[in-house]
Amino acid sequence: MELLNTEKLKKQIIDKLEKTQINNKILILSMNPSSEEMSYKNFIIKKCQQFGIDYVDKEFDSDVNPSEIIDFANGFDKEDGFILLLPFDNYKFLDEVRTGIKIKDLDGFTYTSQGKALNGYLEYLPATPKAIAKFLQSITDVKGKNITIANRNTLIGLPLATYLSRSRATVSIINSISKNQKDLIYNSDIFISAIGRANHYDKSYFRDGQILIDVGTSYVNGMIVGDIDYQDLSDLDIEVLTSKKGIGALTTLTLIEGLIN
Repeated sequence: MELLNTEKLKKQIIDKLEKTQINNKILILSMNPSSEEMSYKNFIIKKCQQFGIDYVDKEFDSDVNPSEIIDFANGFDKEDGFILLLPFDNYKFLDEVRTGIKIKDLDGFTYTSQGKALNGYLEYLPATPKAIAKFLQSITDVKGKNITIANRNTLIGLPLATYLSRSRATVSIINSISKNQKDLIYNSDIFISAIGRANHYDKSYFRDGQILIDVGTSYVNGMIVGDIDYQDLSDLDIEVLTSKKGIGALTTLTLIEGLIN
């Protein structure tokens, strides 16, 4: 087993950010954020401080009118960027917000961004699938590859699958009730998991010659644990990007990079 890393790609983005004068700011919009959302928000803020980027941390009340959210965001310069931390307390008026915000979308949230992502524009993908796609491009050519993705949501699985399909890969999306999951994963050239189940996939799912990207995070005894049981794969000829210090660390840099793209 060979452990992959994102250090080269992270360095490229960091060098780009450090050499660029960034005058526009990031709006971080949330509503009753969970501990996981708070952790992500704090990491974004930390990176903003590292690169000298102005940011606005705005938490809305659960009874806010969608027009207030839209007006708040659109009151900033059109080149300022925003990220809305989902699920945003399961706010029921997200459709209106997706349509109404006009400033730079850093995380593939608006319908405009989603439409452009469907047409193969990498820069309009949400930050996590964008980071995954950029990483894959840095290590292999996905053209003609069989790729299985264990995630079907609009933040990761669906936009990533669309982009990789347009790159001429053959993509399967699986969920908890998909049939023949083990066969699909075993016969894939690349497997991407983001289900958040600690050590869910053991050696029986994999074979020599695959690339595995683990985006899942679970907390076990205070430690971050991915979806794949890496220790069980030690004797396989396989390449693995683990969840710890993998795509997660790259995602925030990719998000901030969107300010200057």
